Amino acid sequence: MLKKQQYQNPYKKIQPEISEPYTLIYLVRHCHPDYEQEDRVGDKSLPLSAVGITQANLLVKNKLGKLEIDRVYASEFVRAKQTAEIYAKKSGHKIKIDPRLNEIDWDNWYKMKYFKMTDKTRVKRVKGYRAMDKILSNYQDQSRRLLADYWLKNRNKKIVLFCHGNLIRSMVTGILNTDVVGFLSMEIYQSSVTKLVIDRDGYIKINYINSICHLPHRPAEDLFHFAISQ
Repeated sequence: MLKKQQYQNPYKKIQPEISEPYTLIYLVRHCHPDYEQEDRVGDKSLPLSAVGITQANLLVKNKLGKLEIDRVYASEFVRAKQTAEIYAKKSGHKIKIDPRLNEIDWDNWYKMKYFKMTDKTRVKRVKGYRAMDKILSNYQDQSRRLLADYWLKNRNKKIVLFCHGNLIRSMVTGILNTDVVGFLSMEIYQSSVTKLVIDRDGYIKINYINSICHLPHRPAEDLFHFAISQ
């Protein structure tokens, strides 16, 4: 009788040895802001709308409230701080404001047409592509350093960063090492949660991106709406 061979994982030899303890980082995009006030108060002081407050309460009730969070950080922008405050009020956490979590300016990148192009064609035909990609590369470098800093200061902790869509996209695409096309192709919903896990030695995994399971309805996509309205 032939002896049954034990299954051998073909990737075992090249996989890193992942070691505990793990650091969990939850990236939360702020909830829906009151865009009608933008002209009066400006982008940085834009507060949450009534819809945004409802979203924030659902975020706390159905998602964050079920997690054993150790520390909470938020950007200086009012919409991110407000989202964090709704969670902090119910959880008892203190919020640490970090300007490094402020939104980044993507300028006119959304006007770039990139579909059905090879990399070489894109470089030739898309005006300013190299410049845009270099700017994004710098943002991604900053994002990687920021995540590394949070990891070093929060070993074996669960932390929440209340921040913004472009910053989260910069972090995720920085981990994935994508160019500006990857950045533009990613949507980050308002009120969404993205989970990162970093092991003892700094190996990082993206557990999920853009989770909105805490909301009863999927929020309206805002990327193309924004682009068309300009």
